Amino acid sequence: MKTMTADEFRSYREKEHEKSYLLIDVRQPAEYKESHISGSILLPLNQFEEQVEELPEKNLIFYCRSGIRSKAAALTADFFNEAGKDIYNLEGGILAWHGITVEGMPSFKTFNLNKELSQILIDAINLEKGAFRFYEYILEHFYSDNLSEKDKSISDVMQQARDGELGHAKLIYSHLKKIVPNSNSIEPFDLIYQNLKGDILEGGAAFEQMAELIGNRTENRTADILENAIAMEYRAFDLYRVMSERTEDESLKDAFYSLAQAEKSHMNILANALESSL
Repeated sequence: MKTMTADEFRSYREKEHEKSYLLIDVRQPAEYKESHISGSILLPLNQFEEQVEELPEKNLIFYCRSGIRSKAAALTADFFNEAGKDIYNLEGGILAWHGITVEGMPSFKTFNLNKELSQILIDAINLEKGAFRFYEYILEHFYSDNLSEKDKSISDVMQQARDGELGHAKLIYSHLKKIVPNSNSIEPFDLIYQNLKGDILEGGAAFEQMAELIGNRTENRTADILENAIAMEYRAFDLYRVMSERTEDESLKDAFYSLAQAEKSHMNILANALESSL
């Protein structure tokens, strides 16, 4: 077992592909619901010994509130570590983690895993269209005319994020083409995308609610827009990362991993823009 500081984990997550590791929160469900590090799955310590041998053969990173409970979990996992995985305890736990955390449980209801695999991926495309609409709304209402140099910079970031959402939707479509036996039976991407409402944002929030929230703000609007965009992207990363562990279908698992990986770039772009705007 090794220890990892919060800064080391930031660097680790930025460099590593989402397939290569699993972040495990060993606190209680109420603690996890209140706030958790995005992308972590919940496995309470009092259930840990029953499930430790079922953990996947990938690098494991454990955390809790302060690093004490997670150290016990990491040591237990290391005892069963026949595959030679790297096992880490996050030093200082979530108290030492000064990055963005996510409140509430990941929006599992966004994806009904009892649906056909193709429909689950179309639901994912709808989420990406919702995010595209969010950035398009921001550009049209707040960054369209008479922009200062600072606003032009933010506008460029919003355009980059908007175009990225379209790219994510096309990425999902490529997975859709792979999993359908007769891919010629699938409608073209443009037709599918056009017919979707895009009424739900990444992370499960309703588009209209988010648009109204932003529209009602007058002071520090740039920071507010960026903070809400960052929260949306972190929730998307959180949802896709956890869904990749919940599904048994390998094709769907790969699709969710790819999306989680793609969301990381948006998170970094927006966070850097917020830092520059302050």
